[in-house]
Amino acid sequence: MRPLKLTISAFGPYANRLELDFTCLEGKNLFLIHGPTGSGKTSILDAICYALYGETSGDVRNIKHLRSDHADIYTETKVVFEFGLGNEKYRVERSPEQTRPKQRGSGETTAEARAVLTRLRNGEETEDQILCSRRQDVTPQVIDLLGFRIQQFRQVIMLPQGDFRKLLSGTSERSKIF
Repeated sequence: MRPLKLTISAFGPYANRLELDFTCLEGKNLFLIHGPTGSGKTSILDAICYALYGETSGDVRNIKHLRSDHADIYTETKVVFEFGLGNEKYRVERSPEQTRPKQRGSGETTAEARAVLTRLRNGEETEDQILCSRRQDVTPQVIDLLGFRIQQFRQVIMLPQGDFRKLLSGTSERSKIF
């Protein structure tokens, strides 16, 4: 899997829309997300995991707390992740259940969680193909595409902060991680 673009809105510490374009890496196989403690690095990993699997990058964070406390009440919490697999490109969009202002009248309403997985087409002759638009169908389809469940993705693609300490400790936990 090659990350292509990540767009997040009202997610974690990011109150506004943030777009990360990974295509500027021009085929580099490794990249580093760095910054001071609390600057939002793990939130970027959470956004990728949430888009793909509907879960965060570790067991510490709760999905119900993904919405930015700093976001405007009219800004939807949403993650859009585009990635490549072989010659194919895909986009997964996911929004958690969230409270928003009613469109008519006063008060608030609860917007249901949503998810859509799309195969992106190259060229002008073909259109993007929605593979599934039911929230409960997106994660199994992602698992089929990637060949990883969330636990495997966490261990193979990223190593959450707490697990890194286990890896360095030299205990039997290291064997489980590998």
